[in-house]
Amino acid sequence: MSPVITPAAATAVVNGYELRAQFARADAYAVSRPRLLRGLLRTAQHVAEVPCGAGHFLADYADFGVRTTLIDGSAAMLAVATAHAADIGLPADRTHADVQYVQELGELADVDLLVMPNAALNQLACQTPLAELLAAIHNALRPGTELLAQVLCTHPGGEIDTAGCYAPIRQHGVWFADRYLDPSRAGGAVLRRRRQHQHHEGNGAVRVRVEFDYVGTASVSLLITSVELRLFSAEELAAALTSAGFSRLRFLPGYGELSDVAAQAGGGDVR
Repeated sequence: MSPVITPAAATAVVNGYELRAQFARADAYAVSRPRLLRGLLRTAQHVAEVPCGAGHFLADYADFGVRTTLIDGSAAMLAVATAHAADIGLPADRTHADVQYVQELGELADVDLLVMPNAALNQLACQTPLAELLAAIHNALRPGTELLAQVLCTHPGGEIDTAGCYAPIRQHGVWFADRYLDPSRAGGAVLRRRRQHQHHEGNGAVRVRVEFDYVGTASVSLLITSVELRLFSAEELAAALTSAGFSRLRFLPGYGELSDVAAQAGGGDVR
């Protein structure tokens, strides 16, 4: 399958995303670790986090002594991630950083675990159709490489996962205090406010738009920015992964947190 690449859409998103770089490290601290991560790290030699933002699970990579590649479309965000990795204690000679769009990943020949954190797949699916996006990722991986993604999913009965950036039980369309921040890690911001919107599309898909307002010590807004996420069901996600060439699918539903999905590049039976 030839992936459909949308560089103009990706560039527009990354340009806005770069504005959040100074706050990204504080945001990353609130992301829960995927439940499948440490089990996969036991057999991994080289992990890539894509898109890495400020770096989400660097302490786990350091604990397991794996080589680490950090990939992001934003050079500013990647600089934050590299500094974060050094602070965590990841050895510089075993840590690599690369500016790439996920939709245009180059070959990751010796990576045996690729981690997509914090609903990144949901955000990217707003720019590129899910199946084509996963095909582009699959094309970058050697057979047998594991993919682990944290995803926002819908579940039977209308239940929706919760993430650090989105909680479906919260009132939509109004600002609320989301998180208090350490200003030394958040570009001088002491508070992140959030306003979220949910839209049901005609085909049954759900899109979410979340606005963030980073507020400084003088109660002055330092930046208002937003992200969009496309939610999908476990069945839709499984079909897209299989279509893209992944197998050995494992799915842990979130029900109050992000869902985990793991799959392996190459052949084999889906389970």
